[in-house]
Amino acid sequence: MSSWRLILSGFNDAATNMAIDEALFVSYLKDKTLPTLRIYGWKPAAYSLGYFQDAAKELNINACARDDISIVRRMTGGGIIFHDQELTYSLVCDKDDLKTNNIKHSFKVLCSFLIRAYEKLGLKADFADKMGLEKTDSREFASFCFASNEGCDILIKGRKIGGNAQRRRKNVVFQHGSIPLKLDIHRCLNMLINPDYKSINRFCSLESLLKKPLTFYELEHILIESFKEVFKVSLTLSGLTEVENGLTVSLKADKYDNLDWNLKLQGKSLKENEPYFDNRETCLAEQEDKS
Repeated sequence: MSSWRLILSGFNDAATNMAIDEALFVSYLKDKTLPTLRIYGWKPAAYSLGYFQDAAKELNINACARDDISIVRRMTGGGIIFHDQELTYSLVCDKDDLKTNNIKHSFKVLCSFLIRAYEKLGLKADFADKMGLEKTDSREFASFCFASNEGCDILIKGRKIGGNAQRRRKNVVFQHGSIPLKLDIHRCLNMLINPDYKSINRFCSLESLLKKPLTFYELEHILIESFKEVFKVSLTLSGLTEVENGLTVSLKADKYDNLDWNLKLQGKSLKENEPYFDNRETCLAEQEDKS
């Protein structure tokens, strides 16, 4: 049985959360320590932008500032996510841990513990392509992450639950994903420049499915057990290493706590050996992941 680290970060602000995620990725690239599963929440609420999104075209920045809603740019691709009453996971591992070289399949491998967790809650979940609902958005790309499904997205009762995205470099895979415990549709959409209110029937939260509230810590426990069962691994509770703590501090100061960096369009700086993608970008990723 292989061993993974388990980091339970509790609740942090947006800049801290994204700095920790990148610190885990960078540290693993350099040192190849144990693969890691991290579980965390967001306080206060925040919007995260996909790496390639133009903040000024997607969000009412002044309104976010007025209402003290933070904006942070993820190191992964995809659309805007409003992080509020949710649980987020991240993980980093070697590509060989996945036993597949196919990017699309790797999403399904890594998301399989989420499927198991939903089953434990009495919910029948599956990937959109298995349900014949590979695409539901009429636009080429929906700026709000939850507003469209692709083949690797997880659906329950025909509606998308959360979202997941990867970043790869060399043989290292990083993935994180959002699981809404409860959704305030107005808060999710009212800061968007072009909110698509017709999309609200395309996505869901656990509370809307279960018809009762589920706490962050209840879901955390279910995810941990599901991860161990699906991947047949042991999880050792851990904190950040000294190196990871140092990286977190510097990344937060230089990038994620810097409003100019978060609002500036970053996509043009993409390097060939640093693919960013979510599950709607798998074809591009399969071409780029050659380093």
